[in-house]
Amino acid sequence: MTPEERERFYDEDVAPALAELCRHCAAAGISILTLAELRPEALGRTAMLLDGHGQGIALANTAAGANGNPDALIRALIADAQANGHSSIYLFQLGIPFDPVAAGTG
Repeated sequence: MTPEERERFYDEDVAPALAELCRHCAAAGISILTLAELRPEALGRTAMLLDGHGQGIALANTAAGANGNPDALIRALIADAQANGHSSIYLFQLGIPFDPVAAGTG
């Protein structure tokens, strides 16, 4: 398959099936994240993160959104930490407070 054919196959066949799987998981209270590499620079991503989901799946979703770009990943992690707080010593060393509300920045 050409890259275009793979992307069309994903969009027409795989993504709808994954969307149905996401709905099925959500009905059972399960958050889900799926990734498919269509070509090295393009990911297909389907996610259903329920309220109260864990940080692990949230971080995996953020990493997937960065698509292999470390700067995009770090920028997204910093933005989330500034908005919601964090528990990372590395982000703290970069000057991002653990609790943005207590620090008066959130």
